[in-house]
Amino acid sequence: GYRIDAIVEVNGKTIGIEVDGPSHFIGRSQPTGSTILKRRQVPSIDGIELVAVPHWEWNKLLGKVEVKRQDYLRKLLGL
Repeated sequence: GYRIDAIVEVNGKTIGIEVDGPSHFIGRSQPTGSTILKRRQVPSIDGIELVAVPHWEWNKLLGKVEVKRQDYLRKLLGL
């Protein structure tokens, strides 16, 4: 099975959050085959919506106030 970095419940819906580090990509932003497969299989098999946090976006927020990272996640989750 797959491991998901974090699972949250938003308005009664289960959402998985995947933090995609450099090993999830070929080059700068092209997801690897295994990452693409996971993004397809988890929602169809487990019924969990997945949202991805690319490492370059998260890294831009490091060193910023915690509120910036929280705002990023809220926007990603549609809150």
